[in-house]
Amino acid sequence: MKKYLFLLIAILFLSCANNEDIEIGDGSQIPTHPGGSEGKTDMPVQMWIDAHANLSRFETKENITSYLEKMKTTGFNEIYLDVKPGIGYALYESHILKKLNKWGQEVVVRDWDYLGYWIQEAERFDISVIASISALGYGSTTGKEGAIYDDDRWLGKTQIEMLDNDPNKLVDMRDQTGVDAVMLNPSLPEVQAFVISIVEEIVTKYPKLKGVCLDYCRWYGGKYGFGDATILEFESYSGIKVNNRNEIITSTGGIGPLYSKWIEFRTMTITNLVTNIRSKVKSIDPAMELHFWASADWASRYGVGQNWGSKKYIPKSSGIYTDTYSKTGFADQIDVFSLGAYADAVWASENPGSVWSVENFVKTYSTFTMGDCKVYGSIPSYAYKTNAKVVSDAVYLCLKNTDGLMVFEISHVINNNQWDAIKEGIERVVKK
Repeated sequence: MKKYLFLLIAILFLSCANNEDIEIGDGSQIPTHPGGSEGKTDMPVQMWIDAHANLSRFETKENITSYLEKMKTTGFNEIYLDVKPGIGYALYESHILKKLNKWGQEVVVRDWDYLGYWIQEAERFDISVIASISALGYGSTTGKEGAIYDDDRWLGKTQIEMLDNDPNKLVDMRDQTGVDAVMLNPSLPEVQAFVISIVEEIVTKYPKLKGVCLDYCRWYGGKYGFGDATILEFESYSGIKVNNRNEIITSTGGIGPLYSKWIEFRTMTITNLVTNIRSKVKSIDPAMELHFWASADWASRYGVGQNWGSKKYIPKSSGIYTDTYSKTGFADQIDVFSLGAYADAVWASENPGSVWSVENFVKTYSTFTMGDCKVYGSIPSYAYKTNAKVVSDAVYLCLKNTDGLMVFEISHVINNNQWDAIKEGIERVVKK
C-alpha cells in the first residue's frame, strides 16, 4: 500500500512541476502549456508565414516577438518561415541571392538577419523553425522583378508554355503575366545544381533550423516545359525521338502517343531534384528534416510532376501513367509531407461525390504515402474567413487524422481573427 501511495505522490509532484511557467531572458512569463494544460499537444502545430503577405508586418523585431507570443499562447509549436519566395531574393544572409527589401512598391529596411532573428526568438518560445523556399520560383512578372531578370545566365532556362496546343506558339514564362512566379526549368542540370546550392547555404548557415520545406517544387502547369531544352532532355531519358510536340499533347488538347512517357519523365525530373536535395541536406546534418508541400489531390499532381506517393503505390497503367510510373514516388525521400487539403468544404458531406473536402483528404492520404513519411494536414485559413466553427473543424480534422497541422497562413489568421477558433480546434483533439 505504501508503494502505491508513494507512486501517487510522485505523479502529483511531477504533474505540478510540469505546469510551472518558464522564465525567459526579459523576465516575462510564457506558459509551457498555452492556454492551460488541456491545450498542450506534442503534435506539430505549424503556422506558415508568407514573405510577400507579411513583408512590412515583420519589418520590426518587435512585431516578430509579439506574434511569436501570440502563436505560442494559441498552441503553435512550429513555423514555416518563407525565406526565399518566388521573386527569387533572400530573407536570410545569402552570398548567392540578393536581399529582399523591395517587392513592387513595398519597401522595407532591415539591418539585421531576418531568419536569424526568427530562429533566436522562436527558441525562447520553444517554437521550432522550418525554412520554406519557393524551390523553382525566381522572378515576379509584375514589374519584371527578381533573380531571373537580374542575370542573363537564366535566359532560356525558365519554363516554356505551349499555347493553344500549337508547337509554333511557345512562350517563355518570363514574358508572361499573371503567373505566381517565374520558374526555372528543373530538367536542366545547372538549374538543379543552383537550387541545391540555395538549400545547402541555408542549412549550413542556420544549423538551429528544424528543417527545410520545398514549395513550388514542380512544373508550373501541364503545358509547361515544352521548350527545346526540355524536349532534348526527354529524348535522352526515353530514347524516343520527338518529331512533333503534338505527339505529346494533340492539337485538340488530347493525349498523344508519347504523353504517358512524357508524364513519367517530368515527374522523375522533380523526384530526382527532391532526392538530390535530400542527399545534400542529410550530408550536412542528418537530423535536419526535409519537408514538402503540395496539393492533397494526388490524382491531379501528374500534370505538374509531383508524385508525393510511395514507390509502393502503383496506379493502373493508362494514357496518363506508364507501368513504371510508381518509381517516381518520392514519399521515401522526405521526412514530412505537408498535405495541402485546400478545400472550401471541410466535411465530406458538404461536397458529396467529390474528393474535395478536408475530411476526405486527411482520411485517404495513406493510400498513397503508405507510411513512407510523416504527413501533416494543412488548411487554407483564408477560405474560412470569420467562421470560427469551420476553422475549428478543419483544425480538428487534421490533428485527429494526420501526424500534425499546418495553417496557411498568418496574415489571414490575423485579418480574420481566427486565433481562438484554432485554439479550440486543437483542444478538441487534446481533450479526447
